[in-house]
Amino acid sequence: MAVTVATGYGKIAGKEEGGVLTFQGIPFAAPPIGDRRWLPPQPPQPWSDTLPTVAFSASAMQNPLPSQIGELIGIATGEISEDCLYLNVWTPAIDSKSRPVLVWIHGGGNTVGSASQPRFNGAHLAREGDVVIVTVNYRLGAFGFLHLPELGASGNEALLDQVAALQWVRQEIEQFGGEAGNITVFGQSAGGFDIAELMALPAAAGCFDKAIPMSGSITKQVSAEEAMRTAQYFIEEFGALDALRTVPAHSILDFQQRLMTERAADGVRFGPVRDGSVICQDAATGIGNGTWCRDMPLLIGTTQNEATLFTIFNPSYENLDDEGLEKRAAGILGDRVKEAISRYRQMLGRDLPVTDSVDLMAAMSTDRMFRMPAIRTAELHSSHTPQTWMYLFDYPSPAESGKLKACHSLDIPFIFGTCGSDSMRPFCGVGTEVDKLSKVMMSTYIAFAGNSDPGNDLLPDWPRYHVDRRATMRLGLDCRIEDAPLDDVRELWS
Repeated sequence: MAVTVATGYGKIAGKEEGGVLTFQGIPFAAPPIGDRRWLPPQPPQPWSDTLPTVAFSASAMQNPLPSQIGELIGIATGEISEDCLYLNVWTPAIDSKSRPVLVWIHGGGNTVGSASQPRFNGAHLAREGDVVIVTVNYRLGAFGFLHLPELGASGNEALLDQVAALQWVRQEIEQFGGEAGNITVFGQSAGGFDIAELMALPAAAGCFDKAIPMSGSITKQVSAEEAMRTAQYFIEEFGALDALRTVPAHSILDFQQRLMTERAADGVRFGPVRDGSVICQDAATGIGNGTWCRDMPLLIGTTQNEATLFTIFNPSYENLDDEGLEKRAAGILGDRVKEAISRYRQMLGRDLPVTDSVDLMAAMSTDRMFRMPAIRTAELHSSHTPQTWMYLFDYPSPAESGKLKACHSLDIPFIFGTCGSDSMRPFCGVGTEVDKLSKVMMSTYIAFAGNSDPGNDLLPDWPRYHVDRRATMRLGLDCRIEDAPLDDVRELWS
């Protein structure tokens, strides 16, 4: 059954599926092609005829992940194009009920991913909680993060894409049965890191009301110097600055892949750039000051074993011994490396009968990249905003004979209610415990979006996060509050 909505740019026609209305491929900005390549997003051109929105748009330009990881966690790219600035909406009804709105920013290292991955199907969550779900595309890699001031590019066009999408939601979502004044932005990995930037970004001020950064929080920005050096590689490769707007998109993508492989040691990476215009300070300072995010409810956390997704499938870790571990860890923890290995071995030994060097490396990498930055973000935010909650997702994946444990990305299908899909079953498992945990996760996010508090009838009482106690909800087979979990090693990272 077709259903029509009048937006500020023209009418669109979606479809009804399983009691939920779905609108796929809604343009929230003009295509960033031709002269608009590497420019901030521009408003879409209005249209006169009713626009069909019954199929997902192309994903942003990207190179696929290695198939083993991509297939396991559910990153399905499909068609790619520079013309990618579209979003998708799932809503229970088109009426005046004013439902809470959740806007999803996908992860993928800011180089892969899309809003249309099957694991992000918003129908289950919309139906379960009577909420409106929006998933958003944004430019990736060099197309979204190349610092080219001479061409008008700050290097933060991807973040500005996200801002434009959130502004579209603020402006249009009431036409979809959503409440314009109750928007929760949630996202995982790069999506979580980007949300932390948005919380401190002047351009994003007033675009959303609550935040759920998952497995992503404050992180080191790309400096203007680093970004200019990376941009210079592109200029040298393609001959001249002016040529960069006419180079075929796939040529840029191919060079990006080669550059990330050959120049990784030189610091080539794509992410938010402290350009001095869009971003003038690090996110930690902005969140700590609370200039733009004071009184914004925050739910933040990680999975317990984030980095196993990377160590298990990385051949360089296959024969990692204690000597190799110490050498790798020394680059992270310096002269405290021996003490750190000892403390991690003791901490992990309480749960694991045997801890090998890969286990220890994964635990340290988890803390360095994800858990400690999340704790730091919660510390900073809670200093001025009491409505701060912390979680730790500890359900173990059955995949790879259980070696993955509660790895990176595992929480996503539980939140979206897509655990039971054919593609997600090997990763999530099956059975009543899986179904029950998914219900808990959905209820938690629905409660936070609706009530500005994640507490719900399926969980024990959930105290707010404060440094005096560090109350953390363990989300897994045994949901419970634990004060300062895995705290033996936190001081190592201070």
